[in-house]
Amino acid sequence: MSDDTKAYVRHVMQVTGLSATALAKKAGMPSTTLTRPLNDPEHKFSLSNSTIEKIASATRITLASFLSQKGGVRELDRVPLDEDWRPTSDSDGEGYDRDSYSPRIPGAIPELDARAGAGEGSVGEVMVLPVGNGTISAHKILDEWRIPPAYLREAVANPDRAIVLGIQGDSMMPNYAPGDRVIIDLTEHELRADGVYLISDGYSEPQIKRLQRIMFAVPPRCKIISDNPSYDSQEVDVDGVKILGKVAAYVGRR
Repeated sequence: MSDDTKAYVRHVMQVTGLSATALAKKAGMPSTTLTRPLNDPEHKFSLSNSTIEKIASATRITLASFLSQKGGVRELDRVPLDEDWRPTSDSDGEGYDRDSYSPRIPGAIPELDARAGAGEGSVGEVMVLPVGNGTISAHKILDEWRIPPAYLREAVANPDRAIVLGIQGDSMMPNYAPGDRVIIDLTEHELRADGVYLISDGYSEPQIKRLQRIMFAVPPRCKIISDNPSYDSQEVDVDGVKILGKVAAYVGRR
């Protein structure tokens, strides 16, 4: 049950917009009650029933409701792709976009490699990510994920505009550790509400960061925050941030 409870806690954090430390405080617990289990690749720490009950009481989001919505974390299956399989593009010689992507596994959504180069590359190896009225970068497709339709519809506005992305680096620990997988909602490319987004400066690889709007700032400004306190936050104009999508749900770890 450990994987289910950790997925539940991450789901609560996503819905409420709270960090692990803030959620623990809201539930009346020491921060380490959550940060240790969530940042524990060797599974030495677990979440107790008492901890889960306190979170449910504080947020009114129960473990049972989470599991019933998503059909159980075990149904979120990664499907490795054959090396010789390549999806096709509607326009020969161009990268295909998320809307035209046809998965090999019916109903599955693709996992993209955020470390891929910025160029579109060859057909079948890339996907163009929309940014407003334009596009940015294309990235290799690594795998496909079968996700229960009811859970996916709950997580994103349009399942056809969702991708899976792996977390790189430790800047978002303990809430998102290297190797974690998250679902990105590509329809969210504006900062309508504070939350965790997939962003780019237009030059480097896309990154998962927490964005917080600065009230009353003219022109509109926001903070780019790393959950890991070892990294400094940055303050920038909202228009200077290329938002590729918003983290909609936690999938699991490879």
